Amino acid sequence: MPPTAKAQLYRARYLVPMAGEPLEDGAVLVEAGRIVAVGPYATLRRHHAALIDCGDAILLPPLVNAHTHLELTDFPTWAAALADLAAGETFVDWIRRVVQVKRARSGDDFAASVKHGIAQSLAAGTGAVGDILSHFAACSAYAASPLRGRLFFETLGHDPARTQPQLQEIATLLAAGLCGRLLPGLAPHAPYSLSAAHLAATVAQALREQAPLTLHAAESREEVALIRAAAGPIAQVLYPLAGWELPSPQHSSPIAYLSRQGALTPGMLLVHGVQVDAADVALIAAAGCGMVLCPRSNARLGVGTAPAALYRQLGVPLALGTDSLASNDSLSLWDEIAAARRVYPAFSPLELLHLATAGGAALLGLQGEMGTLQSGSGAHFQLLRPNSLPALAELAEFLASPGRSAEVAELFLDGEEVLAKEPALRL
Repeated sequence: MPPTAKAQLYRARYLVPMAGEPLEDGAVLVEAGRIVAVGPYATLRRHHAALIDCGDAILLPPLVNAHTHLELTDFPTWAAALADLAAGETFVDWIRRVVQVKRARSGDDFAASVKHGIAQSLAAGTGAVGDILSHFAACSAYAASPLRGRLFFETLGHDPARTQPQLQEIATLLAAGLCGRLLPGLAPHAPYSLSAAHLAATVAQALREQAPLTLHAAESREEVALIRAAAGPIAQVLYPLAGWELPSPQHSSPIAYLSRQGALTPGMLLVHGVQVDAADVALIAAAGCGMVLCPRSNARLGVGTAPAALYRQLGVPLALGTDSLASNDSLSLWDEIAAARRVYPAFSPLELLHLATAGGAALLGLQGEMGTLQSGSGAHFQLLRPNSLPALAELAEFLASPGRSAEVAELFLDGEEVLAKEPALRL
């Protein structure tokens, strides 16, 4: 269908479609919230459309934060109120602190925190998230949000008297459908925090309901010690604190344990994947799971660095996530890209941008809709307005450098402006 007078043509100094090479003086033709065409302005200017000249800006897809916990956006403030901003703590110390801080908050606190997280995400050019929610009543906070993606309802525990009601409540939430614009799914927390029976029941429910799954896996050495030998700080500290009975040693890695349990399912979103070897990565690839890398959170908690190049080599689809503000400094995926540039040197700047856009969109089931700028996809894009622009040949390196988050000027979802710090000129 040819564009009509209701179409808009967005022109920018640089266009980064992620479905092709970056180009100078590019344009995106939009009509009725969809992209009609992408290419050089000189080619698209012939269309009968209202021109929106973005000037010296960079136009590219929104970022996709494939793993976060928006309910913990206010965590730094909550922890400060308890005089509990610990430094140099261990992974298990950190878990205990998160539990303590969360227990001191009300349901209204979590709903407000989600709203703050949504606002911070949009301000950083994020258009979709893979968000995890443990306080289910805060689901209402997403009702008016323009964010796309997945909302995973978290479950954990060992006692059937508590875990079965969790799954029943999640079943009701799944049946209710969208939470705002987010598709619901399930988040069995981690191999160390679920009994084998509860893990199996959660995965079975997700498969039965055809709901997406996500799971933290192989994040720390402490997790490995618990699964392999029923030993270490998780066994010594967390299990007594929770009143859980220690499981039998599995004599294997967390990934091998999940595989034996039938808990690695096609399309499943694994998170962290730091403490793995080549055999583990091969199991993940064979199962058809994706992996979300969270380099800043991993660094903050001192758990190591995920072998991103090995994942890529063995064909595991990858994306980037910020995790929460309980283990990170910001919800900006631009900041995550800059960190990834330092810790994953085998990845080019453009490859890291792919993980943060098309890669995340694919893992959240949004491929073809978000993550790339191409004919037929949704009119989802952001505009960056740096004080000075690099040459085209240096653009990808520039975008993967620190400081980009502050340069996000506008964000459009379905062709509607949802963030306008520095609006473009409409002609």
